Amino acid sequence: GSSRRELGRRANEALRRVNLQRPFYLGVAEVSNAEFRQFRPAHAAGNFKGKSLNEEMMPAVNLTWEDAALYCNWLSRRDGLPPFYLEKGGRVSGFDAASRGYRLPSEAEWAWAASVQADGTLARFGWGPSLPPPAKAGNFADQSGATLLGSVIAGYDDGFAVAAPVRRFAPNRHGLFDLSGNAAEWVHDVYEALPAENRTDPLGTAVGELHAIRGSSWRHGGVTELRLAFRDYGKEARADLGFRLARYAD
Repeated sequence: GSSRRELGRRANEALRRVNLQRPFYLGVAEVSNAEFRQFRPAHAAGNFKGKSLNEEMMPAVNLTWEDAALYCNWLSRRDGLPPFYLEKGGRVSGFDAASRGYRLPSEAEWAWAASVQADGTLARFGWGPSLPPPAKAGNFADQSGATLLGSVIAGYDDGFAVAAPVRRFAPNRHGLFDLSGNAAEWVHDVYEALPAENRTDPLGTAVGELHAIRGSSWRHGGVTELRLAFRDYGKEARADLGFRLARYAD
């Protein structure tokens, strides 16, 4: 969450204490079109106002949360791991919290990896405490996309009007790319108000229509969306929304 005094804060960002005790792996980069096409060869990320999103190393977008979860299960079966998501009739019907199979990061895992600093404080932006971002800090709504997006970060130019290839910008302190910028990311949790009590390794409820989305994208240039605490939600595929992998280590 974020402090009530933080500029750009939204009401769904109440600060909560969470205990992450179960070791986990987190994907270094967002899943690319090339990787997703190993599962679904016909996948087409499409374009945004004539600019292609379909290059092999761009993040796989225009995918629903269920598309991402089914990819996780396919990858688990390929690698000999028990699928994390339960399936019924080709649809996701729940999850097995004990599974070591691939999954989407929990919202708490994503938030820890993106914003918790070595001293325990929370970073406000992926690059530091204030706007504007320094040169090449990430792929956001910038001058190169001004004719497509309208509202952009004044004076900032990352060189990509839409999505960039994954791993193109510098990683964060954990070696993770694009937690801020490029594609926003589906996370595992059903979107809900965060419980007030302390929680350990939370995964949320098993079913729900809307899922949480974390991180800014190449379409975002405002203070609200650029902050690491920004929480979004949805159920539809978007041109700027992809995902990364996670799984438990034991």
